Amino acid sequence: MPNTEAKILADTFQKVRDLTRWYFSLLKEADPNHTWEINGTRLNSILWIASHVAWAENNLILEGTGGKGVEIDWLPHYNIRSTGAIHDAKHDMKAALNGLKLVHEKAMEHLLSLSDEAMEMENIAGTAFGKDKTNRILIQHAIRHEAMHTGHLSWLCKINGIKTI
Repeated sequence: MPNTEAKILADTFQKVRDLTRWYFSLLKEADPNHTWEINGTRLNSILWIASHVAWAENNLILEGTGGKGVEIDWLPHYNIRSTGAIHDAKHDMKAALNGLKLVHEKAMEHLLSLSDEAMEMENIAGTAFGKDKTNRILIQHAIRHEAMHTGHLSWLCKINGIKTI
């Protein structure tokens, strides 16, 4: 049985993912490659967000906390330094959503395997938030990172004229 903290973090992440998936379902008829420009700023496309969220979960929860990352050939193209461009015209929402699902399943399995002691350990990525470099902070960041992009999806719904509530 997983430790209580791992279970709470996994449950919290799952609630965020459920909301992310709901927004993707609302956007299924929207052009996933379209990039909107608002006040001179280009927003990321739906496809880029799906691909980037998959990369982030793989990087933060799996690789960053000592798990085995999922090998998907397109993931590295959507890293933290990505420009927002789609790496290949053949890359599509089906591939992105399938990758997102696969990464999430592996990440939740790994997260639930972490002990209290593992939560306290320094993450192997060496990533710090403030002075904290624990696995815990990396997992917490993964949750807030996805939630931020879920908010972007909510705006893309509004921009595309999709009623959300």
